[in-house]
Amino acid sequence: MTVMANTTIARLYHSEAVLLDDGRVLVSGSDPEDVRAFAPQEYRNELWTPPYILHGGARPAFTVSDLDWAYGSTHTISITAFGTGAVGSYRVSLIGAVASTHGNSMGQRTIFPAVDCSAGSSCKVTAPPTANVCPPAWFQVFLLDANNVPSHASWVRIGGDPAGLGNWPAFPDFNVPGTGPVQPLF
Repeated sequence: MTVMANTTIARLYHSEAVLLDDGRVLVSGSDPEDVRAFAPQEYRNELWTPPYILHGGARPAFTVSDLDWAYGSTHTISITAFGTGAVGSYRVSLIGAVASTHGNSMGQRTIFPAVDCSAGSSCKVTAPPTANVCPPAWFQVFLLDANNVPSHASWVRIGGDPAGLGNWPAFPDFNVPGTGPVQPLF
């Protein structure tokens, strides 16, 4: 492991670090404002940029049309830009969506599913086999080139919607959230 950059901002207990879709990491938070606190309330955010983004080299890119993956199913991702190395050595990572607070990222997990990139301009990715390996959730999908430089992420849902969060009531006077006109706040 290599230490690359340390923050100079006291983040303390109520801090978070979140992986963004472009591979950077957002760092924010601090302890609540309290006149007795030994560190001030912190409102600044930081973005950590990994070296592979800073050097400006080629990064892979892909598209995936199926965004809802059943366990054990196979999906095609189409490579639209190539990074370094032979495509056959490319990998895919699935990074679980998180709820980040108190210096922890609840639900965070990284899965490297079975992948076959022998086709040259596409890869076949096999979703994890069961909820025991991969609880139902949303995941960032990254395509990694031969040097492990990631693409930008696409989001997929794995394991469906077992809690029925997408099942809204069919009442004539009920508007599904997010589908109607935006109302002014004031």
